Amino acid sequence: MDQEKLLKEIKVFLDKGYDYEDTLKRMSFGQKEVMQLKERLDKLPNVPNVQEKLCLQYLNGTNGDVDEAEKRIQKYYEIKTSSPELFWNRDPDSEELQLTFKIQRIAALPITPDKSFVFIQRTVDPNTQIFNFDTVFKTFMMIAEYNMLIHGPQDGSILISDWNGTKFGHIFQPRISSIRKGLDFIQHASPLKTKAVHILNSSHLFQVLFSIIKPFMKKELADVIHIHTADMDYNEFFEKHVPRHCMPSDYGGDLPSLDELHAKNIETLRTMKEYYRLEELHFKSGIEKSSI
Repeated sequence: MDQEKLLKEIKVFLDKGYDYEDTLKRMSFGQKEVMQLKERLDKLPNVPNVQEKLCLQYLNGTNGDVDEAEKRIQKYYEIKTSSPELFWNRDPDSEELQLTFKIQRIAALPITPDKSFVFIQRTVDPNTQIFNFDTVFKTFMMIAEYNMLIHGPQDGSILISDWNGTKFGHIFQPRISSIRKGLDFIQHASPLKTKAVHILNSSHLFQVLFSIIKPFMKKELADVIHIHTADMDYNEFFEKHVPRHCMPSDYGGDLPSLDELHAKNIETLRTMKEYYRLEELHFKSGIEKSSI
């Protein structure tokens, strides 16, 4: 597929999301910075044609700093093209992802009043032999990117991970290379600032995992990890961290159950099946561009 046609087809999906012009008016920067960033990126050999909406997301995440946004977008394309196990083959109907949907619950929750995306994850199948960190991370990023596409720039993101179903085998299944790449992407390539990570129903298992992954973490990320035990006070959690109206009923929140939210999120991903296929072609065009 030629580049012009590919970009037009991708734009069909991008246009379903937030209004670019209205969002730009709320930013501390303007179209000048967006075009300045885009013009720089268009000259780079390993970056395919970048949409203005992506530039807007990164400038929002860097408070309008064009230099920093350029670095992060370059890193974005670098990691995505070199880590197909985490970012490619994103067909929601594939056998690989269907299995992940069965053993995990992953969902986007409502945006908080302080403009934060909220994502929640829980393992529901105790069989560690079928757990696959790569596809869990892939699914999480699919849901996160869909919400960025639809809702536009926010002030950051909150990740909630429920460890109630986590077993010893789960924490030793991921390859160190995958953990390193995933953390590298979140810390250096994502347009979203991680405002908080909440570990629910934590046990000594999380401490074991944390000792493994801490060498790959920046202090800024390690400092926003909050550990909660099974006897936590959810009323305090709602007051200090995530409002009750943004949490599933399983946790005392006002939303439907996590099972219901998960199912709804998966159906949403299926509507984006063609977008994920086109996006992969877009990334591969950047590889071809750099090899010319």
